[in-house]
This record gives sequence, C-alpha cells and structure tokens, in this order.
Amino acid sequence: MPVYIRKNVNFTPPSIDNFPLEDDEDYITDPDQLLDRLPQPYRMIDKVLSQWYDEVWQIIEKRENERLEESRRIRAPQYECSAQMESQGRACCVCDSVDGRYIFIGQPRGLSAVDVQTQEKVASWEEESVDIHYVKAYLIGVQVYLVVTIDDMGFARLLIFGGDKFYFVKILNEFQKGRGGAHRPIFSNPAHGEGGTKLIISKCEASRNGDYLGAMFENPETAEVWLEVYKLPRDAWLNELESVLTKKEEKSEEDQGTDTQAPTDQEAPTPQNEVEPPPAATQSRKHSLSRGSSRLSVYTNTTNYEESTGGEKHTPKLSPTSVVMKLKPPPSMSELRQKGNPASSIHSACQKVDSGEVIGTGVNHILTPNHKDMRKEVFAHLHDNLMEYLPKEEEAEPLEDVNFHFMTAGRLVPTGLEQQSQIGLPTTIAVWWKGSTHVVHYSLLKQHKDFDVKPDLVWPYLSPVTSSAISDDTSLLAVGFENGNIIIWDRYLGIQRGIVNIMDRVKIVQLTFLDPNICPQNLDDYQPYRTKTSTHLLALCDNGALYIMMSGPGLELDPICITPPVESEDDIFTMVQPIPGMHDLLITVLKSGKVQIRDTLQGTVLCEPVLPKSHELMTPWDPVVAVGAMGQVLFLKGNNKDYGEEEGGDQSESAGALFMYQMKLFPTLDSYMSRRRDKVSQTVHAKIENRIEALMKERIAQQGLRKHRMQERWGNMKEEIWSILQYKDMAEKKADNRPEIHYKRVRNLSQTPGSMGWTPFFRN
Repeated sequence: MPVYIRKNVNFTPPSIDNFPLEDDEDYITDPDQLLDRLPQPYRMIDKVLSQWYDEVWQIIEKRENERLEESRRIRAPQYECSAQMESQGRACCVCDSVDGRYIFIGQPRGLSAVDVQTQEKVASWEEESVDIHYVKAYLIGVQVYLVVTIDDMGFARLLIFGGDKFYFVKILNEFQKGRGGAHRPIFSNPAHGEGGTKLIISKCEASRNGDYLGAMFENPETAEVWLEVYKLPRDAWLNELESVLTKKEEKSEEDQGTDTQAPTDQEAPTPQNEVEPPPAATQSRKHSLSRGSSRLSVYTNTTNYEESTGGEKHTPKLSPTSVVMKLKPPPSMSELRQKGNPASSIHSACQKVDSGEVIGTGVNHILTPNHKDMRKEVFAHLHDNLMEYLPKEEEAEPLEDVNFHFMTAGRLVPTGLEQQSQIGLPTTIAVWWKGSTHVVHYSLLKQHKDFDVKPDLVWPYLSPVTSSAISDDTSLLAVGFENGNIIIWDRYLGIQRGIVNIMDRVKIVQLTFLDPNICPQNLDDYQPYRTKTSTHLLALCDNGALYIMMSGPGLELDPICITPPVESEDDIFTMVQPIPGMHDLLITVLKSGKVQIRDTLQGTVLCEPVLPKSHELMTPWDPVVAVGAMGQVLFLKGNNKDYGEEEGGDQSESAGALFMYQMKLFPTLDSYMSRRRDKVSQTVHAKIENRIEALMKERIAQQGLRKHRMQERWGNMKEEIWSILQYKDMAEKKADNRPEIHYKRVRNLSQTPGSMGWTPFFRN
C-alpha cells in the first residue's frame, strides 16, 4: 500500500503556494523502509559500489558512441548519373509502366511517354492549363496501359496508351464539350453552370488489371468527402482500340499503294491529343490488345520525333464507365457521442438499426439527438458547480483521407468465389478512413443505391488504423495501427495469420508485402503438392525504424529491426519502395535529400545515387523517383540550385532535369543483378485432380524402392520372430517359479474373504 510522508513540513503553511518542492523520497511503498536503513560500514560499501557502477556505465556509453560514430564514417559508394534528360526538366511526377517498357512523365500542359531503353519521347498528350501532378499506369493488355492523372486543380483524367499513342477517355469530375470539341470540366450542379460548386478529386486508384477504379471526391464549400467506385469496361476498350488501329493500318497501306497520287494539304483526322509520327520514321509491329488471339498493327516512332498540329482532331468513341457505389465516411466517435442518430423519431431510428447479420460500425443506433440533449441537461443540472472544471471538448478532425484495396473472392467474403467468370477479377473492396477504427468490406457484385451501401464484413478494432497493404494476388491483407500492432489476414483461407506488436507508442505508417521468391519456403514432407506459401512483410514506423517479418501459415510473426530508430529528423524516410522485379533491393529517400539503395533483408546501404553538384533532389518530402526496365534504370528529378524563381522558376526547362542511372552498371549490385528469381505464387490452390495426379506420381516414383524395402523387411522378420519366442519362454519360466497360495475354506457363511475373522493360509 503506498504511503505518503511529508518530511519538510513542520508547521501549518499559511498558503498552499508555500509548500516546499516534493522529492521522490517522499513516496515509499513499504512503511518498514524507514527502519531498514543499512548500518555502517555497509552503507559506505553500497555508496562506493553505486558510484563505481555509474562510472563504468559512463565508460561503456562513451565507447558505444565512439563505435557508432566510427561505423557511420564508412560510407556507401556513390554513383553519378549516366545521362541527363534536360528536355524533361519540367517534370512534376514520374511513373513507370508495369512491364518496365516506358515511363510516363507528368508535365505542365500535358503528359508524355518515354522509352526506357532509348530515353526518347514516344508520344505526348497536351492540353493548355493542365499541370499533371499525379500519374499512375496500369497494364490492361499486352503493351496497353490505363493512365490515371490528377492535375493541380483536382481534376482526374483517364487516358489509354497503346500503339505508342495516347487516347483520351474522360474526366471523372463531370465534363462537357466546349467550343472546338475541347473537354472542359464543369461543376457539381450543371444548372448553375460555372457558378456552381467545383468538385475536387484528391485520390484516384484502379485495380491491378484496370477492372475497377476508386476516386475520392471533395466538396470545398461543404467540406464533404465521399468515395466513388467505377466499373471500367476494360475488354470493350481493348476491342474498340483494336478496331481503330486496324482501320488506321489499312488506310496507311492504301496510302502507300497509291504512290502516283499527289499529296494534299489537308491531313486525315487523328484521334484527339494523339501524336501521329511521320511516315518516314514509322515502323509497323504487331501487338495483342485483348485477352484473345486477335492481332493488330500499330505505328511506332523511335527516331525523328515530331508533333502533328494540323487538321481537325476527334476522339474514338469508347464505352462509358459506370458507377458501382458511393461511400460516405463514417462519423467520428465524438460526433456519435454528441449528435446521436439523426433520425426524427424513435420509430425511424429503429428502422435504421442494423439487422445483425454482420457486425455494424456503430452508426445506426437508437440514441436520437433529443435523447442526447436530455442527458446533457440532466448531467449539467446535477453537476452545475463542477461544470467549469470539465476540459473543453476538442473538435474532431474530419475524415479527409480514404484508403481502399480491390480484392478477389475469398473465404471471408465468398461472393463470386464459385463463379468461373469472376476468377482473377476483383469482387470485394476493403475501405478504411483516416482516424477510423474499422476496416469495412463491400461486395462489388451487388447492386447498391447511392450512399445507401451496407457492408458485407466489418473488422472493428480498438486502435485507429494507420496503414494497410495487400499482396499482389490479394490473398493476404495486412493492417497497421496507431498503437504499433500489425494484423495479417489470409483472405484465401479466411483466417488470421498472426498479430504482433512492433513497439509501444509507435505508429505504423507503411506496410509492404514483398515478393515470395526472396523468402525461403517451408516445403512439407507430405503431401507431394505445395499447400503453403510464405512471404516477407516490410513495416515502417513513424520513428524511422524499419522492420521485416516472415508471414507464413503456422509461423509466429517475429519482427526483425533492419534499421533502428533515427535520432535526427533529416534521417527520416520519406520514401521506402521495393525495386520492381528485384524485391531484395529497396530504394529509400531521406528527408535530407539522400537517395539510397539498401538490402531488403539486412537493411545495409549498398550504394547512393548522387545528383550533380549543381542540382539537388526535387521536394525530398515527395520525391520524383521512378524505376524502369524491371529494376535496370533509375530516374531522379533534380532542381538547379543556382536557378532562382525570379528567372522563371520551374516553368523553364533549365530549372531542373531528369537524371538517369544505369543500375546494372553499379558494381555493388552485380550479385543482385545476376541472381536468379523463380516465380512463386502466393495463392496455392490444389484441385482434387491435381492432388490425385501428384499422389500417383509419387507412388510410381517409389515403386523402385519397394523391392529393396521388402527384402529388408523379410530379413528383419526372422530376428523379430526369434525375439518373440525368447520372450515367450522367459515368461513361462517365471510363471513356474511363482509361489502357490492356498486359502482355507470358512464354514461361517457370513465371513467372506476380506472380512473380520477370515485369514488365508500360505504354504510354500
């Protein structure tokens, strides 16, 4: 029991402000400690030992700091750029294609595609007053890409890049054609024209193969946000582009056959914002756009690039997108406590209560605002004299950010699991809002009304969700929390793979699943077919620490720290990204502007790509970095240090440049470049036919060993029979040597063996 003893007060103080300062010795947990002081000379010995221990600890601390400083002096080798792309000096964002063939560069007034191997511009899409600040590419066909862009005004555009040309699809913020056929964004209320409220898109991401797309809308006037999910007609777009490019090929062949005709001044119409290469520099090659076996010829331009400006432009008619659902953010806990259910009556509140089929989010309850107000009034009346001491209620931050993942069917949400047409296609979307404690799953195959979507699965947690990650095949889902916990779900089997606490009071800010080909697989002795797959999970904390852990069925999550917490704010990671095609390498960017390439499993710095002394990394807190050619080429955007804003700023190409690094020429990465990486699937699904076939193959392969095992068995059987016979003889001899016991019959029938008066007689 804690006891408080005030030692320095011998009189009643006139005021509470005159109390002397309290020290730690005023609080003790055992009253007997006042009498248990060490006598001399033990008190002096204890003091000497404590002083000696403090001095030794200072020496150890000094040596550890010296060793740490010495280790920091060993710097990783630095490599300079191999080429400088000054023509792309105005790049605002860079994105690589999934297959590593191209990089897409967002610039003021448009977008361009550059070939990674030749570093030449292949195609461009231009529009006045459009500064692309975000670009992301998705592979929807063979060398056909869906490009999603967001400009500085918050307008999201969809484009398709195929046949070395850009094709404009639509603007998601509602658009209409203006004069000259140009697409012009309009506002949320078309009746108000340009005087209405402009909607802004702050996040726009698509599924892995471009089947679905999610966009977060914001209304600046009402501060409302919501998430819209679109169904993209991917296969229809591929077929339509195939027909367009086939017609262009046929027309070009007809033009080549008519050599005697004189050239005309007017050019044939080309798709809107499409760059038509000159005939002398074009070459035809075959590309397969759709999943089928259909082929088409497209024109490529790798030399003597020119832009066509003449002629009237038009856009090929593409199939429209369709809205699947609209999701509003859930109210915060403070709003639920203050406002309650916005229903007008108890009857309407009971109608909105969840049916209980799934765990709810806690929004639809029967506590109405009138009930909340009455409770506040009663509380204020009962505690009127103490209301002034209550802390002021802090206004909750609005949920302004959303994170979502498109996932295939699994055991958790089995809708579409048994449908052959849905194999490999997204059927579920997992959504969590910033500051929320729920991860909500919605089915993409159900029909929903606007803003009236009920979740199919809800994961409630105690701590707010701060990060999440999904594996490439969407079979694994990891969720990170504000309290340092990480949970990994196996969606394919519908179970948890584990939960682990990285560190107390540390926020998980980023999670990344690595390729399973760098993780040792635990192959079972039985069955002959694989049933399990393990992979690594990379976790980044807000204190700069980097952890890696192995996630596998039946394995405990054991986080390993590969980078300790940082002491300086300049050493905090602003970007941690595995290199595509080589997940055993990490590219990291520090807040100070350093770019490092690290070993994923060890965390050691292998090398540092450096910019020329006249340049510095553009916006280290949000760097412009891309890796092309499946980890072979690195692109960095640098700004000129000597170029001032008064001379034009970033609007001029001389303000910066895009630097290219040939990573395959880095000597410290030779062992990684030559390493063999076999493809390992994360989802292992063995059908009954495959299992029977694997078992039969194993049985046939073991037939050669059966003869040897039979001979060995027959040879051991003689020894076993002899041992059995010997054991039988020994048992008979022991039975013969046992003493005989005779019992005397008792005539008194009331006495039975074991009762009083009954005694057995023994005779040898």
